[in-house]
Amino acid sequence: MALPRDLSPILVRGLAFPLVALNLWVFSSLYRAFEGIFTVFVLAGVFALILNLPVRLLQRRLRLRRSMAIGAVVAFFLVVVLLVTLLLAPFLLARLVALSAALPDWIDAASLRLDQFDSSVGALGLSLDTDLILDEKIATIKGQVSSLLLSIPSRVLGSVGSFLSLFFLIVLTVFFLIYGGELVRNCLVSWLPEERGVAVLQVLRRNFNSFIFNQLILAVVLAVALAASLFVVGAPFPVLAGTVVGLMGFIPFGAIVGVLGVSLLFMLKSLQLGLTAFAVLIVVDQLIENILPPRLLGKLTGLNPIVILFSVMVGATIANFIGIITAVPIAATIKELLLVPQPVRPQLEEAS
Repeated sequence: MALPRDLSPILVRGLAFPLVALNLWVFSSLYRAFEGIFTVFVLAGVFALILNLPVRLLQRRLRLRRSMAIGAVVAFFLVVVLLVTLLLAPFLLARLVALSAALPDWIDAASLRLDQFDSSVGALGLSLDTDLILDEKIATIKGQVSSLLLSIPSRVLGSVGSFLSLFFLIVLTVFFLIYGGELVRNCLVSWLPEERGVAVLQVLRRNFNSFIFNQLILAVVLAVALAASLFVVGAPFPVLAGTVVGLMGFIPFGAIVGVLGVSLLFMLKSLQLGLTAFAVLIVVDQLIENILPPRLLGKLTGLNPIVILFSVMVGATIANFIGIITAVPIAATIKELLLVPQPVRPQLEEAS
């Protein structure tokens, strides 16, 4: 017995939500059980997307075979990563150790300023009596700083010990560069009607490429510009602070959180320094995010900023960092495929 036409869409939409929720719950459980494997695969896919652009440029400009172009690009990428690791990582680690050593003095200075403020308020006949709370909080913060300082060597050794994961990451990146596009296309075509599968592949590829390259360029420019700005205003640890905010800028709205965190940290040393750093960082951040092409992520993907924030929160809940970096392009793909149907019939050659 056929269902009425006006009833079928309602049933489909009503059943879609619990099915999607159930699939998300299953995926989240599987991710937490195999988090290390999922992380390596997703990172390899991200690196493959980043490296695929210079590979295609070498193919078109120098007429190289794809295997030779992949070998040249991967070798260059590994050399750059090795140089950055050997030159920049030790410097940042040393600055992190210095910051951890300086934080207790900054906390003591902030405590002294609060005591002076308490005394000034007391002279007016008011009493805040914050000594007990401050002493407890200061002891807690100092303990956390000391544990962070002591854990740095073990974290470095743990990173060195994950050499096997790094090896698999490199191998998978090369594998995805060689077979990734064909593998994903075959999977989508087998799951969906042929033309629909190719359309999904095109939209996914475009959204992921746009998101990854936009956020990567934004993070690098933010790190350089914010470090230079902090150096100009005389803030301590400018390279470390600028790099941290720049790395957080890879996540949508992460740069704002990084600016607030760095500014609050500088306020421990000096209230004026913290306010100055906040004003400079927020102005530079907003200038870069509104001027640097491609501009804001919302314009890039066609998503409302609230939808972007919601997608990032859902992704973080389901799959932690991997969910954060994949949530926005997936949300943009869902919107483009479901809410804005594409009348154009894609060609198989364009998706290969």
